[in-house]
Amino acid sequence: MKALAVVSMLSLLFFTASCNNRHSIDSLSLKDNVKQIIFFSDETNVQQEAAYYDAIIELRRDFPNEVENMMVFSKDEGKKYIESLQIENSPAIIVIYNNEIVANINGIASKDQIMQPISKVLLK
Repeated sequence: MKALAVVSMLSLLFFTASCNNRHSIDSLSLKDNVKQIIFFSDETNVQQEAAYYDAIIELRRDFPNEVENMMVFSKDEGKKYIESLQIENSPAIIVIYNNEIVANINGIASKDQIMQPISKVLLK
């Protein structure tokens, strides 16, 4: 009888854990030793994104390989990653290296405020 109760509880635990809508960095299938740029777009506020677009254009010139492999998520697509990737506001751009966030820019920012930390980590 105790065994049945334990099996029932474990089944319930596994079921509820599998229904969790929160996704981690691991679920992005990132490669080790690769600096991955991820851009979270907020298509409802294109004016705020202008500086991000300008920064991405410059980053593409300076770091073509890294920008070529950049992941882009719309606001809806990115919802599942926002908490685990520490995204407070959209638009946002982050760089992940070896499963760690090494640069994180959120919300309203100038092109230079975006370029400086991103360029710094991409140069390392």
